Amino acid sequence: MEIIGFMVIILLLFFALLFYFRFSSQEGTDLVEEAEQNLEVSHLLSVIQLYTVCDDTQLGDAIKECIDNGFACGEDACGLVEREVQQIVALNGWANESYMFYIGDTLYSPGECKGNTFVDDYTTGGVDVRLVYCYL
Repeated sequence: MEIIGFMVIILLLFFALLFYFRFSSQEGTDLVEEAEQNLEVSHLLSVIQLYTVCDDTQLGDAIKECIDNGFACGEDACGLVEREVQQIVALNGWANESYMFYIGDTLYSPGECKGNTFVDDYTTGGVDVRLVYCYL
């Protein structure tokens, strides 16, 4: 009886080791990298909102003026938003093809990207403002 119990323990240890080596040799998921990318997109959108473009005018205020077809810093608000977002994104190290910036359904970035995306958005004046980061 003791020998059978000992054999059961040995078999359990064998299968536990087999299970461990089977799953420990597989590459891990990129869960941490994906979380970092999501956080980067979220923070960059916050930077875009709070960036001061002139005097006391933040880019978030210019976005609101763009929605209303208004002016900010003495120029067309939508043109200002498009130019400043491109500069901020370039300073972050993103290529023009790697992001899309939307105010409502209107695209304010050089082009559309393909592949998987991370998205963050907020609503101002009843309109969604989205920043999309694209990766392959």
